[in-house]
Amino acid sequence: MDDFDAEEWAEMQKMYITHTSKELVKIQEDIDNVAMDFLRTFGHNIKGSGGMYGFEEVTSLGTEIEASAKANDRGKIKILLEELSTFLKTKN
Repeated sequence: MDDFDAEEWAEMQKMYITHTSKELVKIQEDIDNVAMDFLRTFGHNIKGSGGMYGFEEVTSLGTEIEASAKANDRGKIKILLEELSTFLKTKN
């Protein structure tokens, strides 16, 4: 982002990773009971926000999570959430 210096931008990215990681942990702790609509919304939100913070991988996974929730494919969502978790850990 042009309005931020490198240090500010890195801090914003770190805050995004921390927030998303915390939300992801909560989801994964009770994944079998989380409503599909909530999972669809989570996917939709990270699809939009990932790219804003320079994380195209998050955007891609968000797209897949959203589509999998629409298809009611909890097994696929679990796999995608693990991929997201792994990605976020590499950025933290």
